[in-house]
Amino acid sequence: MVQMNSVDMTAILASIAADNKTTIGLEVDPDKPISPITIDLRDVNFLQIIDGIVKAEPKYRWRENDGSIEIFPVHGGSSLLDTPIQSFQVKDVNRIMAINRLLSLPEVQALASSMNLKIRPPHAPSEQIKDEKLSFDLSGVTLRQALNRIAADSGTRFWVFRRYPDRTFEISLSCCS
Repeated sequence: MVQMNSVDMTAILASIAADNKTTIGLEVDPDKPISPITIDLRDVNFLQIIDGIVKAEPKYRWRENDGSIEIFPVHGGSSLLDTPIQSFQVKDVNRIMAINRLLSLPEVQALASSMNLKIRPPHAPSEQIKDEKLSFDLSGVTLRQALNRIAADSGTRFWVFRRYPDRTFEISLSCCS
């Protein structure tokens, strides 16, 4: 049974990602940065919980992508997360360094610039999560898929993309945002 009254959707998703050891990426709707939801589900599996969350906040939809769950706005999503990444490699770096390197790729910088978006500095990593050293080599993925990999390999399991009215954006990885 899952029952929660007026809880922020981001916090619920972070908790579910950690509890189920499944990577979840959330693209926050810039028109509604905080989404308090109420859910009451009984005898449900993981995907039915995700369905219940999205039904409680109909401004969002979800899809599964290579074992990760991606939740994004029905309207007003950012094409930046679908930026094709030709090649992305990291070796023995923490998650913050991995995200910084990902966001500094020429293809990401070019699209962000064309959209008049600027990157906000990342938050410091949470002390509750051990900071794994990440090493991988990706090619032919999207920015969203690379974020899924960083979240999965770092053990955080949850990432959030937020855009702000001042034309900035941030990507955070944490157990609870």
